[in-house]
Amino acid sequence: MDPINSLETEDNFEEKCAVSLPPSSLPYVPPTLREGELYHVFISYSSTDYRWTHSLINQLESYGLQVCYHERDFVPGRTNMSECIQESQKVLLVLSPEFVRSRWCLLEANMSLFRNCLERKPMLPVLLEPGLAVPLHLCHLTYLDARDPDFISKVLKVTIVSLCL
Repeated sequence: MDPINSLETEDNFEEKCAVSLPPSSLPYVPPTLREGELYHVFISYSSTDYRWTHSLINQLESYGLQVCYHERDFVPGRTNMSECIQESQKVLLVLSPEFVRSRWCLLEANMSLFRNCLERKPMLPVLLEPGLAVPLHLCHLTYLDARDPDFISKVLKVTIVSLCL
């Protein structure tokens, strides 16, 4: 099944889920990748959230972040999920109804939680829809609301070093 064609088809989808850049007058610099790190952010999401997530990926990469996601970065013959999470500074979880129903998404979330406990590497849960029943083992995390007008600025604040601070 083509993930683009399986998306929500509401007329206001783009308006509801748009990701917009913060003012360009703010210079941001990606953090230095440490030894063993290949990515700034690993993004875990359901394929049904493809359009919104890839809009976010494009925004993050426009700021020079190295973003890891499965369609592009998983290599045949590797234990990709655990290796890519390990090789990333942070994990961003795109929480949606489809995410919480997907055992693969929840496995990525669980692996990220475990890594967070061991190495204190942060997770960034993003809530796509209000009122989503977040799984109990994730509800203790502070999440970002994708509908927040300052959403992308908040994501950048926790993933990039601002030169304006």
